[in-house]
Amino acid sequence: MCRLFGQISPTAQSAEDCLVDAKHSLLSQSNYKRSNLQKDGWGLGYFEGRQSKVSKSPGSAFKEAARFKSLASKIRSRVVIGHLRAASNPQGLPHSRLIGIENSQPFTDGHILFAHNGTVNIPLEVIKYLGPYQRRIRGVNDSEVYFWQFMKFYDACGDIPKSLHACVREMRTLWSYCWSRYPAVKSPYTGLNTLVSDGRSLHALCHYPSKQCSLCNPRQRWGTMSLARRGKRVILASEDLDDESWSHLREPEIVSVAFTHAGMTTHRRNLKVNPS
Repeated sequence: MCRLFGQISPTAQSAEDCLVDAKHSLLSQSNYKRSNLQKDGWGLGYFEGRQSKVSKSPGSAFKEAARFKSLASKIRSRVVIGHLRAASNPQGLPHSRLIGIENSQPFTDGHILFAHNGTVNIPLEVIKYLGPYQRRIRGVNDSEVYFWQFMKFYDACGDIPKSLHACVREMRTLWSYCWSRYPAVKSPYTGLNTLVSDGRSLHALCHYPSKQCSLCNPRQRWGTMSLARRGKRVILASEDLDDESWSHLREPEIVSVAFTHAGMTTHRRNLKVNPS
């Protein structure tokens, strides 16, 4: 499965220490275990003013380490989001079709950055209800389907946590009608761990009921996202990046962080998920 990194700060900051230098940096996570390589794409997203920018590749970060390090050293932004991809394949496509710049993350519409770790097991069912957003899909990545599902709700209500919750509810509602068509699948998704930012705030959905794969930190349960404050920065990630103090998100939970003139605000919301 994929790896996530997000950073928010009150002023434009570098994230190079977390992306490259830390004990369990995002780059080091890309080839931590040969049995679970993050080899199917990578990307770094950030903001210039209100515009979101993404630099990404369909290659492996550990094979493109020089480019990864160079990009990480140059980015200065209030929000930085990084993603490593281990491709999911709920449609059973040839692996060659899964790889491509359009399938790499983070995704963006020009104003929102979005990165996902997990698998949406019923992407074709979700696509049916995207309406005009269907035409915006460029790849065959189930995470991109989830991204446009999120944008459908976000454009309607303008609230990131509510839109994430709406995605979960819709997927589980669709599952209640279509589960019989997927006899080999037990739920609509394996996980929906997600980072989303509008450039002013950073939000994390921690929802990964499926237990699989391994982390650099053997003491941390897979799917439990990490939260830390480093100076004036707040970090959200798939796992602890170093041996300093971290707290872990609950399952399921949405955490929202923003810096305003009054200081940092953090909201934590338990997510209500109806059983399958």
